[in-house]
Amino acid sequence: MEAAKRCSGTARVVRGAEVVQELSVGVLDGPGGEVCWPGMRAQACSISKLVMSIAVLKLAELRELHLQEPIARWVTVPPQWSAITLHQLLSHTSGLGHWGDVPGLPRLLTAPPPREELVALITRAPLVHSPGDAWCYSGPGYVFTSLVIEAATGGPYAEVATELVLAPAGMTQTTSGESLVGRAGVAMGHVGGDPQHLHPGFAAVDGSGDLWTTTADLIRLNQALRAGELLKPATAAQLWTAHAELNKTADAAAVIQMSAYGYGTFLGQINNRNARITPGDGPGYQTLLAYLPDQDLDIAILCNEDAPSIDAALDMLTSLR
Repeated sequence: MEAAKRCSGTARVVRGAEVVQELSVGVLDGPGGEVCWPGMRAQACSISKLVMSIAVLKLAELRELHLQEPIARWVTVPPQWSAITLHQLLSHTSGLGHWGDVPGLPRLLTAPPPREELVALITRAPLVHSPGDAWCYSGPGYVFTSLVIEAATGGPYAEVATELVLAPAGMTQTTSGESLVGRAGVAMGHVGGDPQHLHPGFAAVDGSGDLWTTTADLIRLNQALRAGELLKPATAAQLWTAHAELNKTADAAAVIQMSAYGYGTFLGQINNRNARITPGDGPGYQTLLAYLPDQDLDIAILCNEDAPSIDAALDMLTSLR
């Protein structure tokens, strides 16, 4: 019960076609409102980085993009970015920092400026390290990845993501590039229990706030990847290949431990079990998509409450103990 007080949202654990456990707690839009339920839609936060990574790999299969070539082939970049590649953007080794490293932006991006202004701010920001020298999580890096996708395809990123990923995966309840705030069945975020009205501009921050989804759709994404429905197996394996080693989690008792990063995916452990982990964290939301290969378990959690809601949800999932 204590965990339930600290968590609001819905979670699903699946093995193959069997739903092993499903639970929903809390409310969609505040005290006295509609309760959370398995089919609710919520902000996916950085799970959208996995979707973008899949889109890039598909375009690489089609020879429309090349991971090891400088992004300057497709978009105009400052001279100090001339060596940055798509591989480095996807693996967070490009030298671009996170939101707080961009002058003019807060550490936590709660009110994104218009896309053109956001791109200009990122372009003017100094690199935090030389390309390829180190790992630094970077939302701005994925913004530029979406620009590369648009330059290569000639279409808006949201349309490309839908065509290459969402539609073939059967994610019928998932949208990209459209704010769903205020619609029926869509969860409002909360911070400290108080409703958090997500800025509509997040829908234009590709790779961080463009995706709204359900737990069932997230499970479909995981399973479609492993079934070869989106990418060739060898290509999909690049998502969960360790491209960058991370410093071990300072808290050895943490439920989620991350040791390396692939493309849009962390490698590590959940409850001491090997896992491929795609977490998300935004104003008023926390999310998690994971696969435990040794147990053949898919996990999808959408919380409309800030940290530590994912930890609370994992505590309640008895199937993972």
